[in-house]
Amino acid sequence: MEFLRSKQAGIQHDFTGALAAPDLFIVDEIAKYGINSPISTLAYDPIQSLLAVGTSETKTTPGKVYIFGQKRVQVTFTLQRKSSVKFLKLCGPKVVVVDNRSELTIFDLEDPGAEGVKYSPPGGVSSILIDPSLDWVFLGLQNGDVVVYDIDRELLSPFRIPNLWRERSPKSKFLPVVSLALHPRDAGTLLVGYLEGAVIFSMKQAKPLHFLQFELPPGAPGADMERGIINTLRKPRVVEVLWHPTGTFICTTHDDSCLVIWDPKDGRIVQSRSIQDAYVHIPGTPAASDIFDDDGNTISIRQPLFKVAWCSTANPDETSILIAGGNLSSMPVKGMTLLDLGLTPNMLTSSVQIISDYFASPKRQRCLPTPIDFDVVDFCLIPRTSPHYAGSHDPVAIIALLSSGELITLRFPDGQPLPPATLLHPSLSLAHPFVTHTNLSAINRQRWLGMVESRDNPKEIIIGGVEHPKPLRRYENRTIVQTAHRDGTVKIWDLGLGDEIENGDVMWVDLGQVLERGVDLNVECISMAGATGEMVVGIETGEVIIYRWGKNKGFGRTKEDEALQSMSRTEQHVSEGIRDVKTKTDPSVKEGLLPFCVLEQHCGSILGLKCSDVGFVAVAYQTGHVCVVDLRGPSVIFHGSLSSLSKESKRASFRKSRDHAIEGEKATCLEFGVLTLEGDEFSSIALFVGTSHGRVATFKILPQGSGFACNFSGMTHTDGSVISIIPLNSDSGKRAWASQQAVVNLREGVKVPGVILVVTKSEARILKPPTAKGAHKSWDEYICLSATVTELDDYGICLSCVMNTGVVKSYSVPGLKEIGEVKLGDYFDRTRLGDTILTDSGYIFGWTAQAECLLLHMWGKGQKLDNMPKDTLYNPATPVPPRPTISNFQWISGTQYVTPADLDLLIGGPERPMSKKMIVQIRAEEKQTRLNTQAGTQASSSYSGRQNEGIFASMSRQIQERTEKLNVMGDSMDKLGETSANFADDVGKYVNQQKKKAILGTITGKWF
Repeated sequence: MEFLRSKQAGIQHDFTGALAAPDLFIVDEIAKYGINSPISTLAYDPIQSLLAVGTSETKTTPGKVYIFGQKRVQVTFTLQRKSSVKFLKLCGPKVVVVDNRSELTIFDLEDPGAEGVKYSPPGGVSSILIDPSLDWVFLGLQNGDVVVYDIDRELLSPFRIPNLWRERSPKSKFLPVVSLALHPRDAGTLLVGYLEGAVIFSMKQAKPLHFLQFELPPGAPGADMERGIINTLRKPRVVEVLWHPTGTFICTTHDDSCLVIWDPKDGRIVQSRSIQDAYVHIPGTPAASDIFDDDGNTISIRQPLFKVAWCSTANPDETSILIAGGNLSSMPVKGMTLLDLGLTPNMLTSSVQIISDYFASPKRQRCLPTPIDFDVVDFCLIPRTSPHYAGSHDPVAIIALLSSGELITLRFPDGQPLPPATLLHPSLSLAHPFVTHTNLSAINRQRWLGMVESRDNPKEIIIGGVEHPKPLRRYENRTIVQTAHRDGTVKIWDLGLGDEIENGDVMWVDLGQVLERGVDLNVECISMAGATGEMVVGIETGEVIIYRWGKNKGFGRTKEDEALQSMSRTEQHVSEGIRDVKTKTDPSVKEGLLPFCVLEQHCGSILGLKCSDVGFVAVAYQTGHVCVVDLRGPSVIFHGSLSSLSKESKRASFRKSRDHAIEGEKATCLEFGVLTLEGDEFSSIALFVGTSHGRVATFKILPQGSGFACNFSGMTHTDGSVISIIPLNSDSGKRAWASQQAVVNLREGVKVPGVILVVTKSEARILKPPTAKGAHKSWDEYICLSATVTELDDYGICLSCVMNTGVVKSYSVPGLKEIGEVKLGDYFDRTRLGDTILTDSGYIFGWTAQAECLLLHMWGKGQKLDNMPKDTLYNPATPVPPRPTISNFQWISGTQYVTPADLDLLIGGPERPMSKKMIVQIRAEEKQTRLNTQAGTQASSSYSGRQNEGIFASMSRQIQERTEKLNVMGDSMDKLGETSANFADDVGKYVNQQKKKAILGTITGKWF
């Protein structure tokens, strides 16, 4: 019956054909981008140039570790049980993870598909330490002990450090290890931070050297909240401990936002300070940051110290301290603090006062601005080359984690924001900051390959890994996603179809630079033309910014030139409500998407946008107005409210209730097409406007003078708010979009017989615009959220609709009979089904979490992303450089230095098992030697003898050969054991020769 009714609208054929087979509807997982749950920690490896991101658990998923490399390299490791990533470190080919349940998991970068090795420490883990040159992970426990796990051999070392602070404070009940730090140049010296203080522990002497406890006597300013009230001895708790890059000093941070600098030689305080004040441990010292209450008491409310890093330049003696937190709550802006200390004084020639003043008066103090709404709770430095010095040697950038779970990237040391689009993986861009609006466009492949942005970008910082090979699809349109973010930026990139991405760069535009403001930049709508690459962005305040691809004439302008130009120029209004913004182009862009003009009609926020391929833009406003812009001028060719169109309608509704409902009517859907309207003898460009009250208005765009005119043509009614309008050729079933070729055909008098398929929240209807009606389908108990007409190769077309139940239902065209369905409940977040986007080729884009999106294909083979080949992450040709050593003067003066090899013997003991890699390597070498020997001596005789031997003789020979192989392997293992024993003896002799109280027997007897 519906097929017969469709003939009333001019459709004579069935366009669905073989697509009606229900077994075609099988979901394929094509691509996934983003972070599934809130980010908890970050780690970076400068040798492999990989960035690791750990996440927290959610109600549905456990914590995960994402490893990102160059381009689209991404591998995900999932914790085996539901928990959150608490500590995350990269160490050579290993990823070391400790979750919030204190379970240690080690993943292998060389085998991304393998499950991690798990170990449960003897207690809760409160701190973790890894050195890139060592195979050990130090685990600080809540009971105050420190245990060591062998990453390479995958076993616990017999070496154990008991609670050292217990002998100093035997009555304390809770003394966990809060922080661990290894001397940057002497691997045998460990700094252990307990809740009440810190201990310098010598692993070579097996004893503590100094106990460091920060005490504030009565009257000392400190950094407490009520300094004028507290007049007793205070012992602020330790938060973190760290070394000076050369080991010259020690810094401890405390819960009262104080930083204390110590001399590790004698354990005395060199300086104590907050971010604002110095000498806070000396009674009577005035504080410059005092704030007084009504009673005259001094109050200083500060943020806690979230994280501190002692950084250096290429010269380890030229240092600075980077601080997250610790600022006064009264500060108007938030940010990280950088204390630039400059060159470290010579300890031999500098007095105590000079050294103290060096930390009291930094060479420069900077505030690195961050978003004012959230605090920086963690950060990761990006070193230039070296992984040593606690990862703080010569950094070039900072990736900071905000309390909201978002990321920001800053340049070091000036703190200038760095664009994540050019530095980070697209998955990280989805949380940098979070996405507020998304649009998907099918861009012509040739057009997209030509859209390679050229700008002055910072040097890439993540260049590790290699993508696994993917198929190349040459002649399909590219699926381009546009994501709008909370900071007023829009990023444009190729989502990919599970294939090789030829243009994988991420473009971005900054709306704040065009509008010259940093607030009120919430994006409501985005539309991008597939043939021209023009992009239109509508924001909540009502402005519409139009971008075009081009070359920037002002490329390379300096800030001074920009300031002079902005003072001399005036706003150029090219038309009523339109102003030219070409001069607002970012001077760092040489070629790319450039701002063209801004439309301001002062009709409220933007509800809908449509950018056509033929130079027209339609805008829908919150007030019910519709505006049409001809970009050839640019000029406004139509502006009016939907309520005024009822008087011009050729066919008035017989329902009086609809006339009353028109007062609050708003446009909800905009679409351009080229077809022959009802009653016309020629085809024309048409604009269809669907409204919130189920009406569809038709506008005809015709040439007039030197431009175009947009005139209202008619209106028809449907039930429910209109969410999609698809123009179709009623003869062929192809889309009747307003394409460039279709407009060219108009000049030759080509007629396009057409209909429009209108989908509302409650029904679908085929119409012959502007008034005739055809087939109709009601959704009954469902509510449609989004819809489009999809096509599968030569099978046919169908109408696909995303329903509120999490199901994509497909219907035949024009009969509108249900032919299949796809369930999305197992893939997408049900609370965000309204953001699901369907493409013309059957791809489904949706959100699985706040910062993770997924692309599906409804006509697949059941493909899962977990079964796809993994990217290559680890490059064995880039070994870790040697660990820094002490100076010659320190050696002569008697400093007891232990090399990493000595430390391996001290921690692992003389009976430490052989490395798995060493065993595999020796076996391979022995096998190759044996094969080469046998090949030369037995080739001729073996060949001639085997030709004449029988079956039993052949079996006997094979058994004998296998026995010989086992004997050879046994001899090799014996030799291997002798070699290992000789190596241990050599190291023992070396340690004894030092005569610096590092006797191996004493250590093993006391600690093992």
